[in-house]
Parts: sequence; structure tokens; C-alpha cells
Amino acid sequence: MYAYIEGTIAFLEEDRVVLDAGGIGYEIMVGQRDLVAMDAVGSRARLYTYFQVSENGIGLYGFLQYEDKKFFEKLISVNGVGPKAGLAILGTLSVSDLKFAILGEDEKAITKAPGVGPKLAKRIILDLKDKVDLAEAYEDRMSGGNNDHITSVKNDVMMALTALGYSSSDALKALSSVEITEDITEEELLKATLRKMNV
Repeated sequence: MYAYIEGTIAFLEEDRVVLDAGGIGYEIMVGQRDLVAMDAVGSRARLYTYFQVSENGIGLYGFLQYEDKKFFEKLISVNGVGPKAGLAILGTLSVSDLKFAILGEDEKAITKAPGVGPKLAKRIILDLKDKVDLAEAYEDRMSGGNNDHITSVKNDVMMALTALGYSSSDALKALSSVEITEDITEEELLKATLRKMNV
């Protein structure tokens, strides 16, 4: 129904963003990796969207990268993987890392996603292994640049902060207020974010 929605970020919450597009606020469920990669409230953003209608209601799911949306569609084609599980997986692993996990039959990597157990991870590997191209996976990995590094570091810091007992929304707020350089380490960013949270 919606290929993408582009607008101003009105709200950022722990699992969703509200984009103001033409005076309408679209509430879009977003994975953690994309959430930490987004700019602050008031910035512009484009999210490639997947619109779901089911007996449990309707939902709008968004991704910063079109490739993520396409792989999300593959994930939810697996029996037992709903949109929330698909979003959790892509919120934990990049598409490149997920492809390598599937090809390498690395269940542990996939079970890092919240709510995904070994049985579901096995099913994902079994169903998608023949649909993932090894050469394409290598190309994805080789084309990853500094932005991937920054997103990965921010994602690791978010996970560390929530493990320390901070709420996702507080952690996200503090993280978005820290100035981040392209070569920042996870330890440096964690320390800087903790200083913001303890002000």
C-alpha cells in the first residue's frame, strides 16, 4: 500500500517512530538498528514500509534501507515468523550478517534477536538457505562502510545500556545527544552516553 513514507520525525520511542508527512502522523514500527541510526526529532527521514493487515489488527513497519524491507518480506514468509519477530531479527543483525548466519547455519547469531529461540532459528535457516546468494552476501559485506560501523557500535551500546537496567527510551534519548565520530569505539560511546544519562 505504501512504498515509503518521507517526513519529519515527530516522535522517537523505543520501538517506533512517528513521521509527520503532509500534516498526518504515521506511527511506524522500527527495529533497534534503524532506530539508533535515525537523526533527532525534527529531522527528515524516509522509511520504506510494509503494511500488514491481519485478524489481530493492522501495522506499519519501516526500514531505512530498501534491502532491509525486501529481506523482511522473506523472513515473514517463514512459518512462525511474524512481523514483530522479523523486525526484532533485523533490529539485531544487519542483512549482511543475517545472510552469513543463514548460510553458515549459525543458529546462535539469529537467537540473539529478542523472542527468537533455537527452533525458530533452525526453521529460518532451513527455509531461507536456498534463497540467499553467497556472492551477493559477500558483496554486501564488502560494500559496508563507516555508517555500518557507527550503526553497529550504537546498536551494541543500546543493548549494553538496556542490560544495565536503563529503559530503551532513556538510552535512545541519551545516545542521540552524543556527538559520534566515524572511528568511535563501543567503549568510548558507552562512557559518553552514560555521562549524559547521569547528568
